[in-house]
Amino acid sequence: RASLTRLSQAAIVSAVKPGTLALALGCILSAPVAAWGPVTHQVFACRALDAYDSSCFAAASARSFVLGSSAPDAFKLYLEGGRELHRFDYAAFQLRYAQGNPGTTTENFDAVGYSRAFGTHLAEDAVGHHPDGYLPGGVGATKDHLHEAALDTNQARTFPGLYESQRFAHFGDSVIVFSTAAIRAYGKEKGNALFAKVTREAVAKAMHRFDRLETWEQIASAINIPYRREMVALDPYGPADFNQARANFERASKCSLAAAARWQASMSDLTTSASDARKAVEENVAIMFGQGECQPTSHP
Repeated sequence: RASLTRLSQAAIVSAVKPGTLALALGCILSAPVAAWGPVTHQVFACRALDAYDSSCFAAASARSFVLGSSAPDAFKLYLEGGRELHRFDYAAFQLRYAQGNPGTTTENFDAVGYSRAFGTHLAEDAVGHHPDGYLPGGVGATKDHLHEAALDTNQARTFPGLYESQRFAHFGDSVIVFSTAAIRAYGKEKGNALFAKVTREAVAKAMHRFDRLETWEQIASAINIPYRREMVALDPYGPADFNQARANFERASKCSLAAAARWQASMSDLTTSASDARKAVEENVAIMFGQGECQPTSHP
């Protein structure tokens, strides 16, 4: 995905003409597999809040939750060593840090809500990248990102009301200050010198680059005419048509939301450890797949 930042807007628009969009996205989105895309994660967040419409973006607390739902990928992709932050261990630490430092919440940024959603992102990924999941590993980064892009396009276009992508820049210094402090505290607790000394500039740069990535993806998705065809072609369950592909996605969505809810429920008990919350999610995901709730009972 880093190569995307070197492309001009004109090049993007030229590249994403119908028929060449899939190839273009395959090139510009080459990066470590990230399971669900940013739009899909943020729409999941609205559904988790029971605000699956424009009301999802009406309050700072809800917007912070929506931002947090896609945030882990910003650090995974753009902060040195950031893969270590794309884990339940850090998500749990960050939530407890936010709860223990109420001053980190400001008028326009809810640190606790942001941190709750940070963990739901990882729970949703556990469903998406399950071996029998909707975005299974082993298909290759290009195919995975093409599928993510098609799903993001579908989610943005079918969102009731106006979908408003939540970007780090919308929250000013508050999210930068909070994230920097939380990462430093985590680094000190874990003996990780890289995180203990992370700079505000490095955190801000990672956020800015992720915001910019979302902007380019939004441009590409806006003219992704064949996204329905892509959803059918890239669906691992081999659907016969778009209706079946959409049903497969919705089934996976419900499991993702259930896993996210399990993480939040586990962490609502202040005595729950990060490892126990992770195990609760993993057990929940295993049960759902074992009962056939997340995948078709039979392939066409």
